[in-house]
Parts: sequence; C-alpha cells; structure tokens
Amino acid sequence: MESLIRDLLSQLGASLDPPPIHQPCPGISLLGVLTNPPRTRSGSSLKTGTLVWHAHDGWAPLDNLEIERWLVDVSAGDHWLLSERPLRIEKKPMKQGVDYQLWGPEKFGQWLGDAILNGDLVASIPRKITSDNTDDTTNVMTPPPETVDEGPCALRPQINLEDILDKLNLRNVQPRPVLLRSRIWSVTGILRGPDDAAQRQWWTFLEDSFTGEIVRLESVETLDFIPELEHLSPNSWAVESDIIPQIAGLCEERRHSVITESAAGQKVTGSILHWWKLDPSSAEMSPRLALLPAWQIRLPDYTAVVHGLTGSLIPLTRLS
Repeated sequence: MESLIRDLLSQLGASLDPPPIHQPCPGISLLGVLTNPPRTRSGSSLKTGTLVWHAHDGWAPLDNLEIERWLVDVSAGDHWLLSERPLRIEKKPMKQGVDYQLWGPEKFGQWLGDAILNGDLVASIPRKITSDNTDDTTNVMTPPPETVDEGPCALRPQINLEDILDKLNLRNVQPRPVLLRSRIWSVTGILRGPDDAAQRQWWTFLEDSFTGEIVRLESVETLDFIPELEHLSPNSWAVESDIIPQIAGLCEERRHSVITESAAGQKVTGSILHWWKLDPSSAEMSPRLALLPAWQIRLPDYTAVVHGLTGSLIPLTRLS
C-alpha cells in the first residue's frame, strides 16, 4: 500500500523526500517529506515540508490511544496521516506545535475520486496482452503450490464485533484487540481409491489451539502485515501424533463412480460411492504460526476473548 500511495502522489505532481531520522511508531510509518504538494483542483491545505505518514492495514480501527501514542514522538510542524483502517476518534488529540490532518479510507478515496473526475488523475485499466487468439474460456490446469510460506501470518476477522457484543448483551464492555497463537498446517499426500486408484492432493488446515478444532481452509485470507498487538498462547499445544489422525480423517472423500453391467441382454448403468482415503505413508505436513484475531474483554467473574473468526466467547481466567 505504501508504494501505491507514493505512485498516486507522484501522478498528482507531488514529490517526496526521504523521511528524516525519527522515533518509530508501531503500525504507523513515515513515508517522507512533501517537497511539492499534490496539484489537484479539488485542493487541499497540504504544504511544502509536510511529513506524510501511513497507518498500516489492520482489523482494529485507528483510535485515540494510537494517535496519542504517535503524537508523543512526532516533531513540531505539519503532518498528514493516511490510514487504511477506519477511524474511531472521539475527540481529536492535540499537541502543541503540531498541526496534522488525519484521513481515513473514505476521505482518501473521495479525494482520489474527485481528482479522477476533475482530470487531475487518470484511471486506466491495463490492457490484456496475449500471444495468440486463445479463447478465455480454455481450461488451464492449475499446478500444485510450489512453496509454502513458513513465516507467521495474521488472519483477517470474519465477524462484526459490535453485532456479536449486542447478541451477547455485552454492549458496555471495553474490548481490547489481541492475537491468538494457533497453527496452519499445509498437507500433501496420496488419496487411494478403489482398484488401486491413486491421486496426489494438497490441503490447508487451521488448528485453532483455543477451541481445539481443526478445520479445512479453502483459502487463507491474511493481513498484509502483523499488527503490533499482544499475543495470547494456549495453555498447551497439541502434539503432531495426535493431529495426524484428525487431519487424515478430514482428507477422506466419498466419490461417485459410474458402473455399467449387462443384465438380460441390456446394459444397466448406475452410480456407487467409494471412499478415497489418505495413505499415511505418503503424507507430508508442515506447520506455520497463525495469529487469529480476537478481542479480550473483562467480565465480572472472568476474562474472555471474542473469537474474530467464529464470534464465540472463550473464557480465559477467573478473577479472584
């Protein structure tokens, strides 16, 4: 996203000098110093010498606490902070000598839209270049995944927190975003069917170490970066010898087979279901740290987390 912002500013006639030495702020990066402000007819009050900042993508809104933390170390002068995350600002924090503009995704998008409509920015769709007249509908065999990322990843939330808290009648709690340490397993192996039929397959499974469940993932929707949040670890991790049988069972498939038999001079066609099961000797498994979104809340008798993928309420510790 940072390179995209730089490209857009460049197309709008803006120039950025490299950022000066500064105190890093988790989740917020300094892109540089404006030497030439953007030339747009919709206009903005951006000045030469303005420091341009970028708040990274994430699932927790940019709130007063993060802005106050950022303001502690910023230098006096003009600043422009662009946030990929929605804003949750009750009252704009201030610091003497610091004048800053805070733009969320909507304002930044509107500004770009105005620039396109006014002709300041040209929006174009890349032309598709083909080497022949191949029909777009031609089936292409998708190769298996060549490599699997081994580094940690942070998954995107799949719930609306406010809706979940309303259903749980917990509207007055103060949720704190955290990350739950779990694992993603990449698995490859051979499925064996009837008559010695065999087929190599690839799967991805999420081992949720806080619920104890293992689920198959058709796709993994991750954030572009890992938010600077507290990590919560499970009380214990499952050992691989316990996980393998569960994953093997999830790899099994029942497939239809068409059979044709002759009876009384006539051919009869039917369908039968056969099990295709994972050959344990062919299975290869590799784990990857997965950080699951969650919100920690404090209840009268215990602390708990609201799971960011399922919306379930998971108790953690009892309060004395």
